Amino acid sequence: MNDWMKSIPSDYLISNINLPGTHNSCAQFINFKLISKCQNKNIFDQLKMGIRFLDIRFNFDGNNLFINHSFLKCKASRTKKENLLFSAVLASCEAFLKENPTEVILMSIKREAGKGEEETFDFFYNTYAKNNDIFYLKNEVPFLNEVRGKIVLFNRCGADIKNTSYTDENTGINLTGWPYQNSRKEAKLEKVIIAKRNTKSEDYFYLQDFFNLKPKKKWELAVMPTIHNAPQDNSIILNFFSGSNIFSTPKRYSRVLFKRFSEYKLMPLKKYGWFILDFPNKKIIKKIILSNY
Repeated sequence: MNDWMKSIPSDYLISNINLPGTHNSCAQFINFKLISKCQNKNIFDQLKMGIRFLDIRFNFDGNNLFINHSFLKCKASRTKKENLLFSAVLASCEAFLKENPTEVILMSIKREAGKGEEETFDFFYNTYAKNNDIFYLKNEVPFLNEVRGKIVLFNRCGADIKNTSYTDENTGINLTGWPYQNSRKEAKLEKVIIAKRNTKSEDYFYLQDFFNLKPKKKWELAVMPTIHNAPQDNSIILNFFSGSNIFSTPKRYSRVLFKRFSEYKLMPLKKYGWFILDFPNKKIIKKIILSNY
């Protein structure tokens, strides 16, 4: 599954491709792993499995850009000594795309801890994204032929609105309007406007990220309805399978939801959106990918 996008027509908008992603993509080696661990594989191995959306969360201390899950720093290895740096994540993405130039990586970035959003984004942008051709930085959804071999940036981090050098051409697809979905009673798919700096166009995405429903309710009220009623337009659809609360761990969420998802039939060539997963396995990933054909 390392090059499955090779057979997707190049004139497809990336928003119209059904694809698998991971939630808290770097939370493989982390303290308090029962409630904080979300992945069994590192970034490079996830990409080889077919994952194409990465959820990357920053902790900027003024000198280095670390990867966090909430207040916890992710670790670079099982030894739990060396904290994971974004530079290592980016190196894995670059290595994968060099081996598989037909593919595209969608990378969501978010400030999770440390310095403020503006300082965090400034450091990320000036250190890693500025003048780096591997990043697609426009605030518009591209066609696949525009971004093969690239990382499409989805910016939840925010950027200094006073900085006139930041525009819709260089700060990524602006998802800073991302709502906090924490209802335990209602889990309605939410339409969100993509913020624009220089135009008044109303591009938008749909979000299902109700993380604190119990696993069975998460499937019944949130995940399954989003799959079943996925809007058939050019919008982005983000359907998070993840969750965690005092009743269930991320691992249990994935087991419960994957069992039900494996029993749900996806129709070929129907748009379902992007499935954001904890602990994805090859069977689930393959099912999502094959719905494109």
